[in-house]
Amino acid sequence: MAPSTDSTGKNWGKVDLATPSKEILYDEKYYDVTEFITRHPGGKQIIGYFANPGEDATLAIQQFHARSFNKVQGIMKSLKSRPVTESQDEPFDKATREKNKALTKDFTKLFMELKAEGVFDPSYTHITYRIVELILITVLGLYVVTQYPSLLAKSVGVFALAMGQGRALWVMHEAGHYSLTGNVSIDKKIEAFVIGIWIGWSGIYWRKHHSLHHAMTNRINRDSDLNSKPVFINNMKVLNDPVKENSFLFRNQVELSPFSVILIEFFVMVRLSGTALLKHRVWEEFLALGLHYVAAYYIGFWPWLFSHWILVVYFSVNLNMSHTHLPVTDQPTHWVEHGLLHTCDVEQRPWCDWWMGHLNYQIEHHLFPTMPQFKNKLIVGRVKALAEKHGLPYQVYSYREAAVKSFKNVYDVANQLRALSKSKTLKNE
Repeated sequence: MAPSTDSTGKNWGKVDLATPSKEILYDEKYYDVTEFITRHPGGKQIIGYFANPGEDATLAIQQFHARSFNKVQGIMKSLKSRPVTESQDEPFDKATREKNKALTKDFTKLFMELKAEGVFDPSYTHITYRIVELILITVLGLYVVTQYPSLLAKSVGVFALAMGQGRALWVMHEAGHYSLTGNVSIDKKIEAFVIGIWIGWSGIYWRKHHSLHHAMTNRINRDSDLNSKPVFINNMKVLNDPVKENSFLFRNQVELSPFSVILIEFFVMVRLSGTALLKHRVWEEFLALGLHYVAAYYIGFWPWLFSHWILVVYFSVNLNMSHTHLPVTDQPTHWVEHGLLHTCDVEQRPWCDWWMGHLNYQIEHHLFPTMPQFKNKLIVGRVKALAEKHGLPYQVYSYREAAVKSFKNVYDVANQLRALSKSKTLKNE
């Protein structure tokens, strides 16, 4: 799919990070990040995505760096800046600009109120409970798998190991957002050890990958979660040429999904995590991954493999419910509008809070990624009110509805590709 333009002639497509000069729009000023982009701790790609016409980085910077905002403010002041020249810099009409300013003002007001009320403060009781829980479940699984020889017992043990890994994923995800303890340095180390020991992934890889998803959810060529090619796709629009890229794997992705998820898992473990490990050389990641493979040897190859298979099914099913069946786009949108249009909440009930690791409150999580996730449910009413005030949707589905929508979406994409393949075959005959 070629990069698209609108009536202004602005290009919204794939970013060329080699462009000599880069500016980002922040708080109604343009800041020159040409030199800083290579030093950005979150990677040059994410800041490069915001250095393009129509992108406003104000709320992304505010929310991604809520735990280190004073430091960020100092960095911004050190950069060259200039005021916005509406005739040259603004791709949107006056009505859209005014609408976006009003939405930014109301969202920032809500953010400051929540901070003042302590909603962003961590709970060490909650942290302790979650870490103890995942350790106990994992120890149970290890004990059963290694001490009981029967197939039934080993199956129970493998399932317990997978659930321990699942609980670890939710903990490392929260640590990667710096919303677990609220201390960036400590949360990075917790993330590295938890994701490394339990999952076998690099924390640095995951954090950078996941930040791209949060910055531009369901954005073509930008949201890394949309790119599972050549194994799996959730939307036809991710294909540059649906005819040429119409593969056997895509046409049969429903039937092959039990195998494709584990293929993607091993690609992340070996290629992507390995690359991050060699590039960044962080000692705790080497140690954590080493301990993971020592544990794998201890429990045996097949229990390790099947526990990972159960894990990735559990993880991918629960995450896909909140994004993949929703529309994709290749155009910039206001931070709040984007979060409300391209994410949804699932079954706002206690059992689902536990099962989905509090990520059933996906709207709240995407708007406020550094908020402790178990507190997302506390702000549902206020987020709904913000959406209603600005004429934006607030989407909530039951667990069953969300599951059906996500599975049907994958099935529909496969059917479209089958129809396209059949049409091409008939045309060639």
